[in-house]
Amino acid sequence: MQGIVNSPGCLRQIFPEGVIVAVTDDAQLGSEAAGYGLRHVPLDDVATLPTGSNVVLFLSHHLISKKIRVLFKHHRVLVVPIASFDGTPEAARYTLRMTLLTDYLKAAETATYWIDGLRSGAKKIIFGPLAAPGEGADVTRLVCSLGPSLTVDAWPHAAIGVGDWVSIGSCCELSISKQPSSIGDDTFSMEGTVHASGVLAARDPRSTEEGGARIRRAHQLRAEMTSLGSITLSLKDNVLVSARAGGKDFTEGLLDVTNPDRGLQALELGIGTNLSLLPNVDWRYNSQLNEGAGVMHIGFGEGITGAHMDFIIPESDHHFLP
Repeated sequence: MQGIVNSPGCLRQIFPEGVIVAVTDDAQLGSEAAGYGLRHVPLDDVATLPTGSNVVLFLSHHLISKKIRVLFKHHRVLVVPIASFDGTPEAARYTLRMTLLTDYLKAAETATYWIDGLRSGAKKIIFGPLAAPGEGADVTRLVCSLGPSLTVDAWPHAAIGVGDWVSIGSCCELSISKQPSSIGDDTFSMEGTVHASGVLAARDPRSTEEGGARIRRAHQLRAEMTSLGSITLSLKDNVLVSARAGGKDFTEGLLDVTNPDRGLQALELGIGTNLSLLPNVDWRYNSQLNEGAGVMHIGFGEGITGAHMDFIIPESDHHFLP
């Protein structure tokens, strides 16, 4: 693991003045945060915080809920939803370190660059070489066609104000998503082949009982794929038609854990804005902080009726086309 943290790190870019408080639902993780120079306050003691406190909320055992959000309505909050991915102690400690190593100013600058590129009237984004490679070439090349109903989720700022509740995912990536029920290419459509290094499995707080069972299987599938190295994905008409790693085909397994009713339709085109974190990433961890460290990621499943699975492509050129 590269990178040494012995202070609040780049969190001062978000909270330039005052004490930075790590609120946690796990005493062990809180102690670890205190070792990095943050003031630790247990989740149960949030009422003791003065109005306008600078809070980094690490949720290892709780999913985000309206009840939790209400507790922080008078504070500046950066929320790190660890339990939505992997709340085990080792994964939580890793996520804490990556949170402190993130360069939030650079991430905001990168998000602004991408937003400006999309606003310029781009109709396509090509990841990989501009010209199609010869037949049989084993390179990442993905053509993303952008539709008129495009919406983008991002927080292209380093500052967080009183009353703001900002997910670390919004700070470290730019997410272009579509609803599972959407038809056609009104938002986006992807076609091509990519080589992913990381895989994440996440759940939505609204996940169903059947979805929860699929999510548990997704964690096992994710661990197996990650252990095999590079994962090759092929998409046609925005549908995953092949996922292979280590000579093994995982396509049917992914169809199962993301809900067969979704048909492996790509539901998210994610643009990583936290690229400076990449040298410190360990792909073995199912941590949201890994998601924004690659140039882009592709998401399948919605996390409710089945797992949301993200495949992270660490490096690639990109081109905006009119």
